[in-house]
Amino acid sequence: MAPLNTHILNSGSSRAGNDEGNFSLRDMLHLLRDHIWTLLAFVAIATTLATAYAFFSAPTYSADVVVRVDPPTPPDQNALGISRQDGTAQQQPGTQATAAEISLMQSRSVLDPVIRQFQFDVEVVPHAFPILGRFAEQLAYPGRPSKPWFGLSSFAWGGERLVIPSLNVPAFLEEKPLELIALDNGRYELRAPNGDLLLRGETGKPATSLDGLSITVKELIARPGTQFTVTHRNTLDAIDALRRQLKIAEVTKDTGIVQISFASKDRGLTADVANAVAQQYIASAVSSRQLNDTKTLEFIQGELPRLKRDLTNAEQALSDYQSSTETMRPTTEAQSYLQGSIELQQRTSALQLQRTQAASIFTPNSQQIKTIDAQLAQLADAKRAFDSRFVSMPTSERRNAELTRDAKVAETIYLGMVSKAEELSVRRASASGGAHIVDEAMQPYRPIKPNRPLVIFAGGGLGFFIGAFFIVLRRYATTGVTDPLFVERRLDVPVLGEVLFSRQQAQLENETSVQPSRASLFGRDDGMPGLPDPHSLALDPLDAQSSSPNFATGLVREAAARILACRLPHEPSVEALREVRTQVCRDRLNKKNNIVMLTGPSPSTGKSFVAANLSILLTEVGLRILLIDADMRRGNLASFFKQSNRGGLSEVLQGKLASADAVRSVGVRGLSFISCGAYPANPSELLMMHDFKQVVDQLSERFDLVLVDSPPFLVVTDAAIMAPHAGATVLVLRSGMQSEDEISETVKKLRRAGGRLLGSVFNAIPKRASNWRSYEQAAQYTRTVNETDEV
Repeated sequence: MAPLNTHILNSGSSRAGNDEGNFSLRDMLHLLRDHIWTLLAFVAIATTLATAYAFFSAPTYSADVVVRVDPPTPPDQNALGISRQDGTAQQQPGTQATAAEISLMQSRSVLDPVIRQFQFDVEVVPHAFPILGRFAEQLAYPGRPSKPWFGLSSFAWGGERLVIPSLNVPAFLEEKPLELIALDNGRYELRAPNGDLLLRGETGKPATSLDGLSITVKELIARPGTQFTVTHRNTLDAIDALRRQLKIAEVTKDTGIVQISFASKDRGLTADVANAVAQQYIASAVSSRQLNDTKTLEFIQGELPRLKRDLTNAEQALSDYQSSTETMRPTTEAQSYLQGSIELQQRTSALQLQRTQAASIFTPNSQQIKTIDAQLAQLADAKRAFDSRFVSMPTSERRNAELTRDAKVAETIYLGMVSKAEELSVRRASASGGAHIVDEAMQPYRPIKPNRPLVIFAGGGLGFFIGAFFIVLRRYATTGVTDPLFVERRLDVPVLGEVLFSRQQAQLENETSVQPSRASLFGRDDGMPGLPDPHSLALDPLDAQSSSPNFATGLVREAAARILACRLPHEPSVEALREVRTQVCRDRLNKKNNIVMLTGPSPSTGKSFVAANLSILLTEVGLRILLIDADMRRGNLASFFKQSNRGGLSEVLQGKLASADAVRSVGVRGLSFISCGAYPANPSELLMMHDFKQVVDQLSERFDLVLVDSPPFLVVTDAAIMAPHAGATVLVLRSGMQSEDEISETVKKLRRAGGRLLGSVFNAIPKRASNWRSYEQAAQYTRTVNETDEV
């Protein structure tokens, strides 16, 4: 088994008051500290990758242009410039109007000319070697192709340049990667994805093929044999890609100031594209406004003759009526009626003109026509309500007021239309489109990304969180229990001691030792070469009782020198087992007999190591100890004392040897030992057919304490047969070897068999960084004790 060494962190029932199953922040910090090197490895790897990305990824530059969007003509003002005063709110340029202009800036009508101007629908990618090609590109100068690495001349190693101002492909080659191979003297050849030759051409001259493919290469700087991937992208895909590179937003809300930003890895391209988008938007706005002005002007010019006739007729009707009635000035009541009716009539006439203009654009059932009709209906209702207030007015005065109103409204409409026509004529001739550039884009100096300090810091942070997640996930996903606290909290099994992995015991295990001989049981030397007969070393129990308890040093024979408690009695792992001894001695009065069984859920938990060292430590307090190796299948406890297995428990149960004759001395005063004997074919049957209880009861009368090292509990049934005969059972667990289910099943079967569980010893615990202070204190104290002993 693997040797184990521990410093006692906590033991016994001191943790019983803790909540079961809780994983607190403190536990998390301890867990991370215990796996600090794993965590640092994740951080180091992530930081290294982030650093490589920060320094070797192509930088991204950004340029921005500022555009002012002029306030549009309010929608409640008609072509005559007459306010409707219908209570509808005016639209402000900083709200919906600016949002609409931003949408126009991203429209296909604006971006498509930019796509064609900068050939964004043609994608050119040098065929670079993976990873190394990106690194080599960072070291090269633009326009000066680098020498090929490792003789790989078909790859681009930086400095290459290919400019294609025109590429037209048939539909079946759209979005297909074509391979362009540079030849000597500025020549090239273009191949299909399957490798078929499409055409050959020369720099500066258009080249065409029979299937409608045409290409013009303006500039080609590359070593002969260098390959490029050329793809003609679909226009819609190219526009979507350009939109993703653009960022258009209003600088300050409700100001109409819009910033257009373009980001690209080509620093010289950023400012040109940003300015081109702004200029194309303004050109589109100018064209759209001129088109609208032309249509409106044509409408006004078509209405002016009719409006002129309406004005002439209205003035003539008023003049004739006033002459016939000799009425020149209206009364006060008629003046009030005149003012109100003029206002309503002007609004009605303005809406009627708007409806006439809208009817030439929209269908009768459109929302625009329905809105105007609803407003006209509201004005008609308002006019009827207004007229009802003047029912008592004399007919002559009312008629005079109506004619005067008609004449004034006709005059206002006609003059407004004339003024509007002049305004539209002047505006149509200008180049203003309702927007202008405030600040043109300039070529950027510094890249916007990657932000190297931020990327490196974020990479380290990401590595920390990934490492922490991995450590916590492994803690819960692992099948083996590694935390003694978990055993106590979750499984309700007291931990008598926590034993760390011992390098010193490992060295003892590796020391050259003579293997025990396999001699006969009777009449011949059953010991080892150079050692006396083990049975001749047996001590009388009374002699052991009279011996001094402090004999671990100086009285150890060579046979017990491999046991850590004998060689290094003050080693921290031995101190941990002394804590177990304390718990065992404290429990002596609470159990039915003086027999203590040590077992484990599975093999290789270290129960033999614990049994051998614990037996030595129990003799230090003056107890007479009998150690029995009851594992008749794979028992090797005799090897700790350099003795043979033969002549032990199996022979006693078979009746070949008396129990008293099987008791051996191991060279330590107060300690006697019974080996497992020769491995029988039926150990379980031996335990059940022959009275194992009678054997151990007889032996226990001669000793203060009997330690029984039994087989693993879940592997064979031997331990379940022995458990009812022991006053207490100590469960030896090894860190990371047994799962929660295995430990729980062992405890359940032990209690079902009638055994009494005293507690557990948590074995082979690796040192944890979270407990380094306790380890250091224990080591310092141990050094002090050893130095005192030497003195």
